[in-house]
Amino acid sequence: MIYIKDEEGLYTADPKKDKNAKFIPRISVAELQELDLQDVVVERAVLDLMTNARNRRSIQVINGLVPGNLTKALNGEDVGTIIYAD
Repeated sequence: MIYIKDEEGLYTADPKKDKNAKFIPRISVAELQELDLQDVVVERAVLDLMTNARNRRSIQVINGLVPGNLTKALNGEDVGTIIYAD
């Protein structure tokens, strides 16, 4: 699943408010839940659903405002953040 936002992906904090926020290119649902970040790029319920999903076990969060990002994601390139279920 490709999730299109106006942000590059997942960060350790809101990059618009915290210049020290670190980008997270790839993370598991369990790791993300363990981090207990204050701001998560998707709804927490989505993460809960992913742990029990049978077909869609990952989400790729990309910035839809960057030309070419969607095409890159559709071609399987690592763009944005990939959140995957264990």
